[in-house]
Amino acid sequence: MSIGEQEVEGLWLPIVSDILGRKIGRGKILIGLYEPAAHWLSFILTLASEVLLQGHAVNIITTSTSPREIRRALNRMIINFKEPEVANRLTISDFYTWQLGRKSDEADSVEGLSIAKMNVGFAEQTKGSTELDFVVWDNLSAFMRYNEERLFTQWLDRFVAYLRETKGIRLWAFVKRSHSDAMYAYLESVVDGIIELDYRENAGVLEHVVRVKSMKGMPHPTDWRRLAVNSDGIMQLSKQL
Repeated sequence: MSIGEQEVEGLWLPIVSDILGRKIGRGKILIGLYEPAAHWLSFILTLASEVLLQGHAVNIITTSTSPREIRRALNRMIINFKEPEVANRLTISDFYTWQLGRKSDEADSVEGLSIAKMNVGFAEQTKGSTELDFVVWDNLSAFMRYNEERLFTQWLDRFVAYLRETKGIRLWAFVKRSHSDAMYAYLESVVDGIIELDYRENAGVLEHVVRVKSMKGMPHPTDWRRLAVNSDGIMQLSKQL
Protein backbone atom coordinates (compact mmCIF):
# COMPACT_ATOMS: atom_id res chain seq x y z
CA MET A 1 0.00 0.00 0.00
CA SER A 2 1.40 3.38 -0.93
CA ILE A 3 1.72 6.29 1.46
CA GLY A 4 -0.96 8.16 -0.45
CA GLU A 5 -3.39 5.26 -0.06
CA GLN A 6 -2.70 5.13 3.68
CA GLU A 7 -3.64 8.79 3.99
CA VAL A 8 -6.92 8.22 2.13
CA GLU A 9 -7.73 5.31 4.46
CA GLY A 10 -6.98 7.28 7.59
CA LEU A 11 -9.29 8.28 10.42
CA TRP A 12 -10.90 11.62 11.07
CA LEU A 13 -9.94 12.56 14.63
CA PRO A 14 -12.04 15.43 15.92
CA ILE A 15 -10.11 18.56 16.86
CA VAL A 16 -6.83 17.25 15.41
CA SER A 17 -8.24 16.62 11.93
CA ASP A 18 -10.28 19.82 12.20
CA ILE A 19 -7.01 21.72 12.61
CA LEU A 20 -5.20 19.80 9.87
CA GLY A 21 -8.16 19.75 7.48
CA ARG A 22 -7.55 16.09 6.72
CA LYS A 23 -7.62 12.56 8.11
CA ILE A 24 -4.76 11.05 10.10
CA GLY A 25 -3.05 8.27 8.17
CA ARG A 26 -3.23 4.77 9.58
CA GLY A 27 -0.20 3.48 11.41
CA LYS A 28 0.68 6.94 12.73
CA ILE A 29 2.05 7.28 16.25
CA LEU A 30 1.33 10.57 18.01
CA ILE A 31 2.18 11.93 21.44
CA GLY A 32 0.24 14.40 23.49
CA LEU A 33 2.08 16.83 25.76
CA TYR A 34 -0.16 18.47 28.32
CA GLU A 35 -0.07 20.75 31.33
CA PRO A 36 -1.07 18.98 34.57
CA ALA A 37 -4.14 21.21 34.96
CA ALA A 38 -5.28 20.83 31.35
CA HIS A 39 -8.40 18.77 30.58
CA TRP A 40 -6.47 15.96 28.93
CA LEU A 41 -8.95 13.23 29.88
CA SER A 42 -11.84 15.15 28.30
CA PHE A 43 -9.69 15.70 25.22
CA ILE A 44 -8.82 12.05 24.62
CA LEU A 45 -12.33 10.81 25.43
CA THR A 46 -13.76 13.32 22.95
CA LEU A 47 -11.53 11.75 20.29
CA ALA A 48 -12.32 8.19 21.40
CA SER A 49 -16.10 8.78 21.49
CA GLU A 50 -16.14 10.21 17.97
CA VAL A 51 -14.07 7.32 16.58
CA LEU A 52 -16.46 4.85 18.26
CA LEU A 53 -19.41 6.64 16.67
CA GLN A 54 -17.70 6.30 13.29
CA GLY A 55 -17.91 2.52 13.76
CA HIS A 56 -14.24 1.88 14.56
CA ALA A 57 -12.54 -0.20 17.27
CA VAL A 58 -11.01 1.79 20.13
CA ASN A 59 -8.64 0.81 22.94
CA ILE A 60 -8.15 3.10 25.94
CA ILE A 61 -5.13 2.31 28.13
CA THR A 62 -5.76 3.84 31.52
CA THR A 63 -3.02 4.38 34.07
CA SER A 64 -4.36 7.37 36.02
CA THR A 65 -8.13 6.90 35.75
CA SER A 66 -10.29 3.96 36.78
CA PRO A 67 -12.09 2.00 34.03
CA ARG A 68 -15.36 2.79 35.80
CA GLU A 69 -14.74 6.53 35.43
CA ILE A 70 -13.80 6.07 31.75
CA ARG A 71 -17.11 4.31 31.06
CA ARG A 72 -19.07 6.85 33.09
CA ALA A 73 -17.58 9.70 31.07
CA LEU A 74 -18.19 7.97 27.73
CA ASN A 75 -21.77 7.24 28.76
CA ARG A 76 -22.31 10.99 29.07
CA MET A 77 -20.70 11.65 25.69
CA ILE A 78 -22.40 8.90 23.66
CA ILE A 79 -26.18 8.55 23.82
CA ASN A 80 -26.20 4.88 22.79
CA PHE A 81 -22.94 3.95 24.52
CA LYS A 82 -24.36 0.89 26.32
CA GLU A 83 -25.73 -0.67 23.14
CA PRO A 84 -23.63 -3.72 22.13
CA GLU A 85 -22.67 -2.42 18.70
CA VAL A 86 -20.99 0.54 20.41
CA ALA A 87 -19.78 -0.99 23.67
CA ASN A 88 -18.26 -4.06 21.99
CA ARG A 89 -15.96 -1.88 19.90
CA LEU A 90 -14.35 -0.49 23.07
CA THR A 91 -11.56 -2.20 24.98
CA ILE A 92 -10.19 -0.73 28.19
CA SER A 93 -6.71 -1.88 29.16
CA ASP A 94 -6.56 -1.51 32.93
CA PHE A 95 -3.14 -0.36 34.14
CA TYR A 96 -4.81 1.38 37.09
CA THR A 97 -6.50 -1.13 39.41
CA TRP A 98 -3.34 -2.99 40.45
CA GLN A 99 -2.15 0.22 42.15
CA LEU A 100 -5.08 -0.19 44.55
CA GLY A 101 -4.00 -3.72 45.45
CA ARG A 102 -7.05 -5.23 43.79
CA LYS A 103 -7.65 -7.58 40.87
CA SER A 104 -9.09 -5.95 37.76
CA ASP A 105 -12.42 -6.96 36.26
CA GLU A 106 -11.18 -5.99 32.78
CA ALA A 107 -10.22 -8.67 30.28
CA ASP A 108 -6.98 -6.78 29.60
CA SER A 109 -5.04 -5.72 32.70
CA VAL A 110 -1.58 -5.77 34.26
CA GLU A 111 -0.21 -6.59 37.69
CA GLY A 112 2.60 -4.07 37.61
CA LEU A 113 4.22 -1.46 35.40
CA SER A 114 7.86 -2.52 35.43
CA ILE A 115 9.57 -2.82 32.05
CA ALA A 116 10.72 -6.32 33.00
CA LYS A 117 7.12 -7.51 33.25
CA MET A 118 6.13 -5.69 30.07
CA ASN A 119 8.99 -7.31 28.14
CA VAL A 120 8.14 -10.76 29.42
CA GLY A 121 4.55 -10.27 28.29
CA PHE A 122 5.33 -8.38 25.08
CA ALA A 123 3.54 -10.88 22.83
CA GLU A 124 0.49 -10.75 25.10
CA GLN A 125 0.54 -6.96 25.29
CA THR A 126 0.51 -6.64 21.50
CA LYS A 127 -1.96 -9.48 20.89
CA GLY A 128 -5.02 -8.24 19.02
CA SER A 129 -3.56 -4.77 18.42
CA THR A 130 -3.61 -5.27 14.64
CA GLU A 131 -7.42 -5.04 14.71
CA LEU A 132 -7.60 -1.73 16.57
CA ASP A 133 -8.29 1.55 14.78
CA PHE A 134 -7.46 4.00 17.56
CA VAL A 135 -5.44 3.44 20.74
CA VAL A 136 -4.98 6.15 23.34
CA TRP A 137 -2.88 5.91 26.51
CA ASP A 138 -4.04 8.39 29.13
CA ASN A 139 -0.75 9.00 30.97
CA LEU A 140 2.57 7.40 30.12
CA SER A 141 4.29 9.71 32.58
CA ALA A 142 2.63 7.70 35.36
CA PHE A 143 3.96 4.51 33.75
CA MET A 144 7.46 5.98 33.72
CA ARG A 145 7.44 6.58 37.46
CA TYR A 146 8.08 2.84 37.77
CA ASN A 147 10.89 2.70 35.20
CA GLU A 148 14.23 4.28 34.39
CA GLU A 149 14.25 6.44 31.24
CA ARG A 150 16.93 4.46 29.37
CA LEU A 151 15.07 1.17 29.84
CA PHE A 152 11.84 2.84 28.83
CA THR A 153 13.28 4.14 25.54
CA GLN A 154 14.70 0.70 24.72
CA TRP A 155 11.29 -0.86 25.35
CA LEU A 156 9.52 1.85 23.35
CA ASP A 157 11.89 1.37 20.37
CA ARG A 158 10.76 -2.24 20.17
CA PHE A 159 7.11 -1.36 20.66
CA VAL A 160 7.15 1.35 17.98
CA ALA A 161 8.81 -0.98 15.46
CA TYR A 162 5.99 -3.48 15.97
CA LEU A 163 3.21 -0.89 15.81
CA ARG A 164 4.45 0.51 12.49
CA GLU A 165 3.05 -2.67 10.91
CA THR A 166 -0.45 -2.24 12.32
CA LYS A 167 -3.39 -0.20 11.00
CA GLY A 168 -4.23 1.69 14.17
CA ILE A 169 -3.43 5.25 15.16
CA ARG A 170 -1.76 5.65 18.56
CA LEU A 171 -1.89 8.68 20.83
CA TRP A 172 0.29 8.50 23.94
CA ALA A 173 0.18 11.18 26.62
CA PHE A 174 3.03 12.69 28.64
CA VAL A 175 2.83 15.41 31.26
CA LYS A 176 4.99 18.44 30.50
CA ARG A 177 8.09 19.07 32.65
CA SER A 178 7.96 15.59 34.20
CA HIS A 179 10.98 14.10 32.40
CA SER A 180 14.42 15.06 31.16
CA ASP A 181 15.00 17.19 28.06
CA ALA A 182 16.71 14.18 26.48
CA MET A 183 13.58 12.11 27.03
CA TYR A 184 11.30 14.62 25.32
CA ALA A 185 13.78 14.96 22.43
CA TYR A 186 13.78 11.18 22.01
CA LEU A 187 9.99 11.07 21.95
CA GLU A 188 9.78 13.80 19.34
CA SER A 189 12.27 11.93 17.17
CA VAL A 190 10.44 8.60 17.07
CA VAL A 191 6.80 9.67 16.67
CA ASP A 192 4.92 11.08 13.69
CA GLY A 193 3.19 13.99 15.36
CA ILE A 194 2.91 16.03 18.55
CA ILE A 195 -0.29 17.48 20.01
CA GLU A 196 -0.05 20.03 22.82
CA LEU A 197 -2.77 20.87 25.33
CA ASP A 198 -2.31 23.93 27.51
CA TYR A 199 -4.18 26.92 28.92
CA ARG A 200 -3.81 30.67 28.52
CA GLU A 201 -5.11 33.62 30.50
CA ASN A 202 -7.41 35.95 28.60
CA ALA A 203 -8.90 38.97 30.37
CA GLY A 204 -8.37 37.26 33.71
CA VAL A 205 -9.95 34.00 32.56
CA LEU A 206 -8.06 30.75 31.92
CA GLU A 207 -8.89 29.20 28.55
CA HIS A 208 -7.92 25.75 27.32
CA VAL A 209 -5.94 25.73 24.10
CA VAL A 210 -4.54 23.13 21.72
CA ARG A 211 -2.11 23.07 18.82
CA VAL A 212 -0.49 20.63 16.45
CA LYS A 213 3.16 21.23 17.24
CA SER A 214 4.38 18.75 14.64
CA MET A 215 2.96 16.42 12.01
CA LYS A 216 5.84 15.02 10.01
CA GLY A 217 5.57 14.84 6.25
CA MET A 218 2.84 17.44 5.78
CA PRO A 219 2.36 21.19 6.03
CA HIS A 220 0.11 22.22 8.91
CA PRO A 221 -0.80 25.21 11.06
CA THR A 222 1.02 25.50 14.40
CA ASP A 223 -0.99 28.27 16.05
CA TRP A 224 -2.84 27.75 19.31
CA ARG A 225 -6.59 27.15 19.03
CA ARG A 226 -9.10 27.81 21.79
CA LEU A 227 -11.14 24.85 23.10
CA ALA A 228 -14.65 24.86 24.53
CA VAL A 229 -15.87 22.16 26.95
CA ASN A 230 -19.56 21.40 27.41
CA SER A 231 -21.33 19.95 30.46
CA ASP A 232 -20.81 16.38 29.17
CA GLY A 233 -17.05 16.89 28.96
CA ILE A 234 -17.00 17.02 25.15
CA MET A 235 -14.39 19.36 23.71
CA GLN A 236 -14.54 21.24 20.45
CA LEU A 237 -12.61 23.99 18.73
CA SER A 238 -13.73 27.49 19.50
CA LYS A 239 -12.48 30.77 18.01
CA GLN A 240 -8.80 31.18 17.18
CA LEU A 241 -6.68 33.13 19.64
